[in-house]
Amino acid sequence: MASTRGETAQAAVWLGRHGVRVQAPTRLLATRLGVRVTPWRRPMILWQAAIYVAALACGIGYQCLQYLPGVRGVEMTESKILYFILFGLQGAIWFALRRRDRQAAAALGGRALDRPRPPWRAVTDGWYLASAVVTFAGGAALGLTMYFATGYRTYAWSWLGVLGLSAVVFVAAFAGVVRRPVIAEDEPSLAIDALLRTEDLYAASPSMYAFPILLDLLTTHRQPPGFAPWLAGYAALAIALQAVGAIIHRRRRTALPDGDYGRPLPAPLHAPAAVNWSPPQAPR
Repeated sequence: MASTRGETAQAAVWLGRHGVRVQAPTRLLATRLGVRVTPWRRPMILWQAAIYVAALACGIGYQCLQYLPGVRGVEMTESKILYFILFGLQGAIWFALRRRDRQAAAALGGRALDRPRPPWRAVTDGWYLASAVVTFAGGAALGLTMYFATGYRTYAWSWLGVLGLSAVVFVAAFAGVVRRPVIAEDEPSLAIDALLRTEDLYAASPSMYAFPILLDLLTTHRQPPGFAPWLAGYAALAIALQAVGAIIHRRRRTALPDGDYGRPLPAPLHAPAAVNWSPPQAPR
């Protein structure tokens, strides 16, 4: 397994946050956990940079739609570039996670536990799903309303386009997590595998695709008149739903089972016994 020294140290940090203190995690845990703390590390950073640049290039291509006949660029949503920045960031991070997980699974070979992956309902909750529904279905309803009920059709379809691309990126990340095979060699790594599924889903945040529209409300005001409160409430609701789910998940987090997580920390040195430096008393 190709974990670096830095990833091994970061894996120990991750375990420490979850109540397990080790000096050096097992190779499997070091490979999977370190990259989740600091995903921007060599040797993957060149691939990650390429993904990010490709996303920005797609954003420039989307901006070029303003040159189509009948389209005025000043009427397109200003938030579109933020969406493509998010696409690049999420794509680069997920590339690092997926690569390390595949390396870990390949290195396990026949030592891997033969366990079925948990159903998607077991690794998510209603708050998370509600946030996704508000972000994409609620956003689509607002966009279609602006398209058919107002004269701001360019603004509406330009936002609906990037929101639709956001839904594709989110579904791909969501499916990648819930369909990922179990990567574990014992009970401790099995418990961590289940925990990582939930944490990875929250990293694939659906609500982060709701807040870029706020850029239009703060800067260009290109949205139709009267829709600013609706768009602000839409973004706030999506973010709040996911935040509540994350808080509930953190509070009900179960402790990891006892087992071998790696080389334990050295035992603390005992303090020497106190020495009485006072002069001896004369016998009475």
